[in-house]
Amino acid sequence: MDPVMSTFLIFLLMGATVLVFRGIVRRPASASQVDAPGLRTMVAFSAGASEFLEDDRPDEPYVGIRLFDMICHGLAAEGVAIDHRGVIQNAQRAECVLGHERFAMVLEAVEDWVISIEWVPESAAEKRHVALTQQVFAPRDSASLRRLLATLDRWLKADARFSRVRWYRKECWIAEDLSDPQDGPID
Repeated sequence: MDPVMSTFLIFLLMGATVLVFRGIVRRPASASQVDAPGLRTMVAFSAGASEFLEDDRPDEPYVGIRLFDMICHGLAAEGVAIDHRGVIQNAQRAECVLGHERFAMVLEAVEDWVISIEWVPESAAEKRHVALTQQVFAPRDSASLRRLLATLDRWLKADARFSRVRWYRKECWIAEDLSDPQDGPID
C-alpha cells in the first residue's frame, strides 16, 4: 500500500473514531452551557498592575499566579472555602466551596483577564465526560452560587487595580457574543 493511501486510511479511521466517540459520550443530563435566568457566570476585567505577573515563569504558559492567589485569598476572607487549586490548559483553577456546593473558578488571560464560574462534575461518569470533551458547563442556580458571584463581584470592584469589570452569560461567551456585558452577575 502506498504512503498516500495509508495516510488517507489513518485519517478516515480517526474521523470514524471521533464520530463514534461523539455518539457515545453525551453531556451529563444535569449539565448545561446556559446560565440560569438572571445570572452571568463569566467576568472579564482589566488588571494593569505588573505585580500580578511577578510569580509567572517565562518558560511556562501559566500566567496570573499571583493574581489568582490574591483572588483565592480574597474570597477565603469572605467565607468562601478554596479547594483543589491547580493549573489546567494555560489557566489557573480552584474549587470554591460554600456549604455542600462546589463551583469551579478558572482564571485565564485572554485580551483581559477572564474568570469563569463553572459546574463541577460529581460522579465518575460526569468527571470522565468533562475530561474527554473539555466542555465547560454553567453551574445550577442556588443561593450559594449567587453568594459566590456577588462576593467575587464585590471583591473585584473594591480593588482600584481592577477596572472594566464586565459580566457575561456563559452561553454568549462560548458563542463569542460579547455584545451584552452587564455591570453585575445578578439581574
